[in-house]
Amino acid sequence: MIPIGAAIISLLVAGCASKPVVLPPVGPAPPSQTYDPPKGYLRVFSDTEKHEIGENLYYYTHKSYIIYTPSGRQLKYVANHVGDTDESPTLVTIPAGRYNVLADSSSYGRVTVPVIIEAGRTTVVHLDDAWRSPRNLQAGMVRLPDGEPVGWSSSIAKSSE
Repeated sequence: MIPIGAAIISLLVAGCASKPVVLPPVGPAPPSQTYDPPKGYLRVFSDTEKHEIGENLYYYTHKSYIIYTPSGRQLKYVANHVGDTDESPTLVTIPAGRYNVLADSSSYGRVTVPVIIEAGRTTVVHLDDAWRSPRNLQAGMVRLPDGEPVGWSSSIAKSSE
């Protein structure tokens, strides 16, 4: 009878002496057969936070916000800036559809803004007091209760196509 230690050593030696296993090439996954819904874009100019980077050097980054589905399920948390010196709000790619954005407004506090995302188009929400709508389209604006314009009414966007 061969001792157990000798049997293990002979198996290891035999394994080392054999050829390595050769596999077929690995490539990308096959095209998906599932439906990929059309995507649109959302940019939210939320209220800003002041960050002091150096003596008398300040950056104003946009505050984070949350995108919810109409049923109230959280779809996405958006930090809305990269680092303490990024003053541009994040452009978010999401499937076309209707959503609710919960964000901070500079003049009115926390607000919920219903948004419509269309394939290949960008919906922009202005909550940071920096945007002024064109005078000739004042009637086509969605506004906060204090009168501040937030963005284009979806009915105006449709009529301009």
